Amino acid sequence: MTALDVFLAYAADFEKSFVDDEWSRLERFFDDDAVYRIESNAFGCEITGPTEILAGMKKSLDGLDRRFDGRKITITDGPHAGEDDLRVTWVVTYSKEGLPSFDLHGASYARVRDGRIQLLVDSYDDAVAEALDAWVRETGFEVDPSYV
Repeated sequence: MTALDVFLAYAADFEKSFVDDEWSRLERFFDDDAVYRIESNAFGCEITGPTEILAGMKKSLDGLDRRFDGRKITITDGPHAGEDDLRVTWVVTYSKEGLPSFDLHGASYARVRDGRIQLLVDSYDDAVAEALDAWVRETGFEVDPSYV
């Protein structure tokens, strides 16, 4: 399987897990020593191992994504895939009745080894934290995108 094949299957199962909160289906996509790195001046961290990675994802989703009524993911560039890695940029538009929408811009990089994700990086530039802080101040709607 190419990196693109693995990532697309992972992304499809990720969306299922987002809906039903069954995260164990994603364990098969990660190496035992996989690393998930979030590059952000506000909520950056590094998590190692499938169990810890999935717990961190769930924490972030519970503190951010699930607090909204809706979320729409749009690919803005890519995916650009090699045999063992993939890069894609995206924007997630969050909506909540009575509030202005919020756009979260980011990029993802995945490196695959033997059909499993070895490294997953989600990165956000400094403007993301500033925009989120401004949106929270404007709306009074608290969110917590942190993973740990």
